[in-house]
Amino acid sequence: MKESAMFRWAFLGVTAAFLAAVVWILNDIRLQVRRSGERIRAASGSLEENMPTIVEKTRQSTEALSKNLPQVVARVDKMTLTLSENLPELVDRAGKTSEVIAELAEDIRQLKELAGVTTGARDKSLVAYANGLLQAVESSGGSVGVHKTFGKGLKNARPAAEWVVGARKEALILTILVKSKKEMLTRLGKTKLGANWMIEFPEKEPVPLIDWLRLHHPESKEVG
Repeated sequence: MKESAMFRWAFLGVTAAFLAAVVWILNDIRLQVRRSGERIRAASGSLEENMPTIVEKTRQSTEALSKNLPQVVARVDKMTLTLSENLPELVDRAGKTSEVIAELAEDIRQLKELAGVTTGARDKSLVAYANGLLQAVESSGGSVGVHKTFGKGLKNARPAAEWVVGARKEALILTILVKSKKEMLTRLGKTKLGANWMIEFPEKEPVPLIDWLRLHHPESKEVG
């Protein structure tokens, strides 16, 4: 009898604990449902509160678009019409500009011929020749200058590589003015006053740059 009574009390205790747990879970679910409902009601209230503002802004945007759209379309039509009306004139002006440029080019060609710049056969490899000539001087390792008026040695002697920097500017102009390799060699080998540029190496007497190039620059050997 005692064991039966103890069993009933234990069963009642377990049942009571189970029911208490079920009640706690149900209450927690109820509270969560309640909070969710409150959030939904708050969101709905906010939407209802702001709906008139949203509707008003949408209406204003629609009215502005409806009001300005005809003006935009009219401007586009006007620009298209203006372009269509002026296109032939623009094309005609472009054609006349091309004719003027062609006439100027012909005038320049005739002026060059008048100045004697382009008369006679012109060596087409002058640029390559001048570049090779100056590279030979630049890599020589010597010094370039002019003979002193009194005494031995060179006046205003500069390292060959430094002299070439200035000579390249002159060579650029000469490629337009001269007509042959010989003339290019002669003009680069002399100063503006007609004196010979001299090239000097340690423990050796200076020699005319033109003569040195004819000995050490293969292409200049063939120049008469």
